[in-house]
Amino acid sequence: SRGYSKSIDVWSVGCILAEMISNRPIFPGKHYLDQINHILGVLGSPSKEDLESIKNEKARQYIESLPVKAQVPWGTMYPKANDQAIDVLGKLLTFNPDYRVTVEEVLSHPYLLAYYDPSDEPVAPLPFTFEMELDDLPRDRLRELIYEESQPFQEQSSTATSEVKEFV
Repeated sequence: SRGYSKSIDVWSVGCILAEMISNRPIFPGKHYLDQINHILGVLGSPSKEDLESIKNEKARQYIESLPVKAQVPWGTMYPKANDQAIDVLGKLLTFNPDYRVTVEEVLSHPYLLAYYDPSDEPVAPLPFTFEMELDDLPRDRLRELIYEESQPFQEQSSTATSEVKEFV
């Protein structure tokens, strides 16, 4: 998709972590403009450089038209949270995607260190892509593809069932 990068997923992880810490959504917007206001109410007004990272001209103009807001410190929002959780949250929810922590960096953060094994976290050399757009296929062709994809599993199941019958 146009404009998609891993930093969008990193932002989502930050939102999920915030919800896990507080047991409520961090940016509970009713619509996209309301959501932007919630985000800025927490992160504060973006810097000039951060504004330049916004590709959509109308979105940038809207944000520039808003009154200046100060950032709410993460520790104020989540006073019972672990200091390392607060630190990683700030790195995940950095406004400018160019300065947001990467997946690899966040996995090696002290907050997640107990769960991170670099030898068991392969990084794909290229982004995953579908060889074809499945949405555009006729229904019968899609059924054929699903059937073909499921055949190895059917064969495994038949073999396992035969082996169990022989054992019993």
